[in-house]
This record gives sequence, structure tokens and C-alpha cells, in this order.
Amino acid sequence: MTSQNNAEPIWHNAYPTPRFDAPRMSPDELAELVKTKVAGRDYIVVDVRRTDFENVFIKGALNLPAHTFYPTRETIVKVLSTIPIVVFHCSSCGPTGRGPRTAGWYRAELEKQGIDEAQSSARVLDGGIKLFAERYANDASLVSKP
Repeated sequence: MTSQNNAEPIWHNAYPTPRFDAPRMSPDELAELVKTKVAGRDYIVVDVRRTDFENVFIKGALNLPAHTFYPTRETIVKVLSTIPIVVFHCSSCGPTGRGPRTAGWYRAELEKQGIDEAQSSARVLDGGIKLFAERYANDASLVSKP
């Protein structure tokens, strides 16, 4: 299968289809985490956008593009599995978008490595960065703009 312009194959077709059942987190829930908890210890935000990461991003977020996530998932899980809540997002986090897809791969790799979801769990940001920025673009404690 190829992308809409038929020139380039769809990037994720090279990888297994993940489960798309990671729990969702609202922008308000994430804003509360960012304001009250410690990034990298209590939670981490994983922004899986590529070049569209450049416009606005959530404070403390890691940029791990979805296009390279699957091949590096074993290492990513080893690094992030000590963090209880791992929140994935892309632009809008549609049902089978980059955020839900990488959250599914993360959950599958947690299981493969025998890591219980009580230790580390994947969440998907409802509405992605678009909805988060719509609500919080003017709150410098939550978002950064280049």
C-alpha cells in the first residue's frame, strides 16, 4: 500500500499492526501531571511527530518520531520502563495515528520484556498536540514554542 500520492509506501506497513487500545488521557489530565509531577520520574511525554515537532511542544517532552520507533522499541522500553506513565502523542492522535500506534508498540514490548503495566503504562493524549495547544498555547508552564 502506498501513501495518497502513490509515490511513497506508507511507512508503518513495514511493521506489525499494534493493538490500538492504550488508555486515553485528556489534555486537562496531562496539564495537571505537568504542573504537579516530575517529568522523567512520575511521567514522560513522548512526542512522536517528525518535522511537525518544530511548531509547539509540551514542556519536557521527548521527541521520538514514530517512523523510527518500532526498530528501536526494545531500547526505548529499557530506558522508559522505570517511568510509571508514558504519554504518547502526535498531531491529533486519531484512532490509528502515530500516537496510538507507538503506544501500542510500547505496550507490546513491555509485555515481551515481562514488565508489568503497574511499573510503566502507555497512554495516548486525546486530541494530540492540536487540542493540547488549543487549550494551553498561552501557558508557558505547559508548552514551548521555538
